[in-house]
Amino acid sequence: MTLKSELTKLEITLQQSNIDNLIDKMLDNIGSIDPELRDTLIYNSFGKLIMEDYLTQKQINHILEVCLRNLFLDIGEKETDSVFTRSFSALVIVLILMKDRENRFLPDDIVIEAIQGSIQYLKLEVDVRGHVVGKGWAHSIAHGADLLTEAIKHPSFSIMLSSDCLEAIKQCLFKESTNQVPYVDDEEERLIFAVEALQEIGVTDNEIENWIVSISDELSALEKEGYSLNFFWKKSNVINFLRGFYFRLLYKNERLNIQEIITKILEHWYSRSYNHTQ
Repeated sequence: MTLKSELTKLEITLQQSNIDNLIDKMLDNIGSIDPELRDTLIYNSFGKLIMEDYLTQKQINHILEVCLRNLFLDIGEKETDSVFTRSFSALVIVLILMKDRENRFLPDDIVIEAIQGSIQYLKLEVDVRGHVVGKGWAHSIAHGADLLTEAIKHPSFSIMLSSDCLEAIKQCLFKESTNQVPYVDDEEERLIFAVEALQEIGVTDNEIENWIVSISDELSALEKEGYSLNFFWKKSNVINFLRGFYFRLLYKNERLNIQEIITKILEHWYSRSYNHTQ
């Protein structure tokens, strides 16, 4: 029986098969280029097994250890299929951290490794493709943002890591793209959720304000190098991110001082765009 068949009839498979063998086959194929197997079947099956308590602590530890290794598999490559392994391993780690947040069972050292790994992954990932024709979602930045958000929400997260998290998020806005196109698959929104998670654990408005200004300053430095597709792509990422963050704050009717700073920065870049077209 193929893995697809086993996962399509998961309830029957769980009654008749060795779960350890099933887990290993799922982990071996977690980065399959078949989107139905990878996204619909393997990821959803991991969700069921983890969240509905089908697994022992030893089995969950094994899954987490493999996924943490996978997170950095061939990191630094662009336009290769290894991105699917990294990206979907990140999503499985999200499930495990979420489960551990409900009922602590993971060893402290592996939780800390997962938290630190979530930050490093966003910094190091260079394959920023969203949807890949014929292979489905790579979505590395969105999945990495989901992982960082869940890591921040975990009780073991230290607020001392907050500046490192903000730096990782900023770096995502300035990553290179082979196709020279801005994010178009909701990546900015997912990154905003990570910022909101930091605010919820006590990162100060002043730190967020300084960080926002530093994003604009970095874009200004890039502008001085001359107008290019690379500059306009990153400018689009920054503006879309700040605009999305502004409207999230506006919707919640909070942190007016941050809203004001974002407004000033957006006005600055809008005026630059207007003047450039004249």
